[in-house]
Amino acid sequence: MNDTKNIDPFANEDKGLFNESRQSGEMTQIFRNSEDVYFRTVRELQSICDTLKNGGQANGNELKNLTRQITEILKQDERLLLGLANSPYSFIERKAGFLKEGIISSYIIVHGVNVMIYALKVSIDIDILDSRLPYVAIAAMTSNLGLLDYSEEKLKTDSSDISKFREYSKKSDKYISKLTIDDFHLASVEQLNQISVDNPAALSRTSLREGMYQYAMVIQLCNEFETLTHQRKYAPIEAMKKLRDQMNNFFHPDIIKMFFDKLSIYPLGSFVKLSSLETAKVIKINENFIMRPVVLIVLDEEGIEKEKPSRVNLREKFNLYIKHPVIDEALTEHFLYCF
Repeated sequence: MNDTKNIDPFANEDKGLFNESRQSGEMTQIFRNSEDVYFRTVRELQSICDTLKNGGQANGNELKNLTRQITEILKQDERLLLGLANSPYSFIERKAGFLKEGIISSYIIVHGVNVMIYALKVSIDIDILDSRLPYVAIAAMTSNLGLLDYSEEKLKTDSSDISKFREYSKKSDKYISKLTIDDFHLASVEQLNQISVDNPAALSRTSLREGMYQYAMVIQLCNEFETLTHQRKYAPIEAMKKLRDQMNNFFHPDIIKMFFDKLSIYPLGSFVKLSSLETAKVIKINENFIMRPVVLIVLDEEGIEKEKPSRVNLREKFNLYIKHPVIDEALTEHFLYCF
C-alpha cells in the first residue's frame, strides 16, 4: 500500500513529495554512526561474497570489527539499526549503491546483515555473554552463504520454496571455512550453522539456557523472521503468527514468547495505519503490550505529511488502535531518522 499517493506532488516542486528538512532535523550522532556502520557492513559482506564466489580466501577481520561496533550501538540506542533492518530490500540496495539488485544481493547480503542485527539485539536482551556475541553475529551473517553455489536464475526459480533454500544453506560451511579471522574459532560458527540448519528439530527439545543450542535458536528464529517479512512479504504480525502456529516443532516455546516480546509484531521503524486513518511510525515497543506501541503520526488521514509529527503512546490511548501495517519505501526513506 502506498500511503504517499495523496500527497500533492506539485505543492513544492523543488522539494519533491515531502518537506526536505525532516530528516536533517532529526539526525543525531548515534543515528549517523548507526547508518554508517550498517551500510559499511553491507558493503563489506558484499566484498567478501564476491571473493568467495570467485574461489578466493576472504579476510573477515573487518567484518568482525563492524559487528563489534554494531553491538556497542545496539546497547546504546538500537532504534535506527532495527529500523534499517526492517526496511525494504530495495531501499537498502539503492542506498548501499549496489550496481545490480537481485537474489544474491538481497537473500545473502542484506538478509545476512539484518539477521545479524536481530540476533545481536535478542542476544543482548537475554544476557548472552559478550564473549559469545561475535560468534552469534558471524554465524547469523553467514548462514546463507551456501546460496553462492547457485545462479541468480536458479535462485529466482526456487525462491518460493523455503525448503530448497534450507538445502542450499547447508552448503554454507564450505564458504565459512574460507574466511580468515584473527583470534576467532571459526569451527564454532560452523557448528552453530549445522545445529540450526541440519537439525532444526533438536531446537524444540532445548531450553533457553543450553549454550550453543541457545545461540542456534536465536539465529534460526531471526533467520526465519527475516525471511518471512522480507522475502515472503509477510507483514511482521503475520510472520509472528506463522512462527507461533506452524513452527512450534522447530523452536522452543520460551524463545518464541521472548521473540514476540523483544522484536514485537509491530517492529521498531515500521509503519502502520491507525484507526483514525492516519499513518504512523513505530518508535518504541511496550513490552507485554506489543499490540500497543508508541508511535509517531507522520501523515494525516488524507495521506498528507503533518507539519509537526505527533507522538502517541497507544497503551494510554484506548480509543486509537492499529488497523494494519504499511510497507512503503518512500515513507521509510523520508522518515528514516524520525524516532
